[in-house]
Amino acid sequence: MISTSTRTIAIIGDPIQHSLTPRIQNAALQTAGADIVNLAFRVSPDQLENAVKGAQSLGFLGLMVTIPHKEAVLPLCDELHESAQLIGAANLLHFHPDGRIIGHSSDGWAAVKSLQEEGISLQNRRVAILGGGGSARSLAMTFARAGVAHLQILNRTPARAEKIAAEVADFGASVSSGILEADSLWNIDLVVNSTSVGMTPGIDATPLPAAWLRPEIAVYDIVYNPLETRLLREARALGCHAVDGLGMLIYTNVYAAQIGAGVEISATIMRQEALRALQDESS
Repeated sequence: MISTSTRTIAIIGDPIQHSLTPRIQNAALQTAGADIVNLAFRVSPDQLENAVKGAQSLGFLGLMVTIPHKEAVLPLCDELHESAQLIGAANLLHFHPDGRIIGHSSDGWAAVKSLQEEGISLQNRRVAILGGGGSARSLAMTFARAGVAHLQILNRTPARAEKIAAEVADFGASVSSGILEADSLWNIDLVVNSTSVGMTPGIDATPLPAAWLRPEIAVYDIVYNPLETRLLREARALGCHAVDGLGMLIYTNVYAAQIGAGVEISATIMRQEALRALQDESS
């Protein structure tokens, strides 16, 4: 029950009404017996600084940050965790008890955790990332540090892929870039869709033709609504190991609770609650 001692973590974005985070994190926090509540607030870009400072003044434990604020919050931080420095964006602001605002990025970590959960290792694997936005950059930088053998950044706008590839190359990783073509995946072990193609409501779209896949390629789609995108459905039909994007969402919530409140929350509880929420949306 909410009381005067209940502490708050919030998620901010614009839009925010689609977010599953409050529902799934609150279910896990309640199960863990934590007197903490997660709330969602729509914050427009012109009110971002006011929102961050206001939340800190109100004693919030921290703010989870989603589109379009992940880069814009960086100047509001007193310190950046190594993860946010690496990615150049933050999806969690931890309001430290000493008054500092510390920016973290858990997107890459969450993606790696969800792949590990599915038994997919990145070590010495050849990985293709589809996309040229912030998610592609976050995953590319994290995967490069995770020991991949080679990264391909594939985007319909080559210049954006080239920019990410150049940043990854600074870490000494083997990387290339280009546009997605029929022979792009011939020696790839894992293909990752970091775009929004296939997301509700555009569920009939796919970022690549199924004919370009092979059974030995693992396919990871960071989209979680719908849970089975057209890409994943066609990949499974071919015998590919297919992984949905729900795990990435779940582990960003695990990270936020760990860092913001020092509380361990259940990934299993959150997945169960997320599946119920998605079922409610579709019914």
